[in-house]
This record gives sequence, C-alpha cells and structure tokens, in this order.
Amino acid sequence: MATGKKGRMRQSSELMLAALLLVFVGFAATRTKVSAGEHFVPPDITAAGDIPYPVDNIASGLVSLAVNVTAGGQVQNVQEVRGISGLTAVATNAVTTWTFSPGKLDGVAVPSTINVQVVFNPGTLQNQNLPLQPGALVAPPLPAGYEPPQMAQASYAVYPPNSVGTGTVVLDLVINKFSEVKEVTPIRSVPSLTEAAAAAVKNWTVNPATMNEKKLKAHVIVAFVFRSPSNSTP
Repeated sequence: MATGKKGRMRQSSELMLAALLLVFVGFAATRTKVSAGEHFVPPDITAAGDIPYPVDNIASGLVSLAVNVTAGGQVQNVQEVRGISGLTAVATNAVTTWTFSPGKLDGVAVPSTINVQVVFNPGTLQNQNLPLQPGALVAPPLPAGYEPPQMAQASYAVYPPNSVGTGTVVLDLVINKFSEVKEVTPIRSVPSLTEAAAAAVKNWTVNPATMNEKKLKAHVIVAFVFRSPSNSTP
C-alpha cells in the first residue's frame, strides 16, 4: 500500500511540474513578443546619390518606395507604393545604389524595410500642397510585425527665388511616436536648396511606425528632386 501511495504522489508531483513548465513557457513566449517590440531598432540610410529629373518629363509629384534591406545592409528589392509615369523607374534605379544600415532586433541585424519618399519638385508652384494618392499593396514589411511610418500629409518645397540650383536633396527624418518630425538630417545637400527642403518636411504629417502594434520612433527618407524654373518646360 505504501508503495502505491508513493507512486501516486510521485505521479502527482510530475503532473504539477509539467503544468508549471507549460505556464513558464507561455510566459516566456509573451515576454519575447513584448521584447521584440521594445528592442527593435528600425533601419536607416548611410549614403545617397543624385536622382536625375528627366529633361523631357515635366510631371511632378510623389513617388513612394518600400525598400527591403538585407541583414548586411544591401538593397534586396524596391517596391512601388506610389508611382508617376516616367519618374518611378528613375527613382527606383537611383535608390538601388544607395546604402543603408539594417534594422536590429534585440541587437542582431535583421532584414528590414525602410520607406523612401521621392518628391519631383517643379521650379514653379501653383499650389504647395502635395496630393497623396492611395498607396498600392506591397509585400508585408520586414521583420514580421513591423509597420514603417506612413505618409499622411505632405507639401512641395518652395524653390528659393534667388537660386539657380538643381539636383537632389536627401533628408533623413526621425518620426516619433506622436507623428512629429523630430529630427531632419541632410544626407545629400545642394547649396541654396537644402534649407528649402528641410523647411517643407517640418510641416509634413507622418503616422508613426509600429512593432507588434506598439508605436516607436523610426526613419523616413525624403528626397527632393529639384527642377529650376528655367527648366520647367521641356
């Protein structure tokens, strides 16, 4: 009888230990998911080149691109979110030559997605407001659970009246949890045009990034491709 009682007690103890183990594993999984949201650092840009404004194209507006970067920082592919005929390919080809730093999940570099907004900015403006067309559906951003900042409201840059400059100004924007543009860092500058570009983006509205539905600060890259007033017609 004593032997049978000991056996039942041992079996009961083993079942209790198994139940506690399951509870611990579930708790650890929940903590891992929360940790992923708290410890993800979104990707950023390190260098950018010029984007040519085709001389025979007088179109203007916003080209939005979702750039997938490998864990090593190389451009894996570029997806079109918003496009303009004759200008999207120019923007895409240029962005593939830029260099990025990948996002990090708990300190480890991972494949990640960063959004690049390319404004083809005419030399003369009838209206500074920059219309935003609905974005196209693209493959889910990387890593799983991450949503980069999304454009809500934008404007053209006002071409400086005393400037004759052309070319591309590339800005690195930090968007905080409250949709505010907190930092504007020039990655590529053009004398007399960089200040106008920076002034424009400070009035933009960008919805914040999220990781596992938790808001976090992230980067948006904005390139202004300027055409001078004298070149506003082909």
